[in-house]
Amino acid sequence: MRNGLFIAVACLLVSIVFAATEPLNVKTGLWQVTEISTTSGLPPLPAGMQERLDKMTPEQRAKMEAAMKGRVGGTPQTINYKTCVAKDDLDKAAFTRSDEKCSWTVVNSSRTDLEVRGSACEAGKNEGMKTDVTMKIHAIDSENVKGAVQGSATGNGTTVNIDNTYTGKWVSATCPADKN
Repeated sequence: MRNGLFIAVACLLVSIVFAATEPLNVKTGLWQVTEISTTSGLPPLPAGMQERLDKMTPEQRAKMEAAMKGRVGGTPQTINYKTCVAKDDLDKAAFTRSDEKCSWTVVNSSRTDLEVRGSACEAGKNEGMKTDVTMKIHAIDSENVKGAVQGSATGNGTTVNIDNTYTGKWVSATCPADKN
């Protein structure tokens, strides 16, 4: 009786572990992604920018500051890109742009949902900032996904908060050479 119970519990635990690491059930190949990115908080000024701002007329400076705030001041920015999703990506950081380089850790993975955390991301490194994000992807069906990315970049006495949503639509089974 005890051995039977032990075997049943062991089988249950093994099935839970394997079920928790299933890859997303979506098609591989080329995907079109539309991302709406909202950030708040201003990053530190790049080297030399303060001197340039100080030399501007008040009108020029106001325009420049408005442009910087428009980019990272809470105004949503729409980004469209194509990305190639390979089989190996389906249980990692699928649907990311090629410039979104992070060390990814899978939190949860199933046939319909994937949650990963990105740390030590490249974004903000040149400004002395440390960026960490959490990305959640939901497969609506094998050709459509939706997702969200939340995170922050901190450093040099400032914090930039990141709040992105996106949708992805499968385009084709093959990827152009520049998307591999």
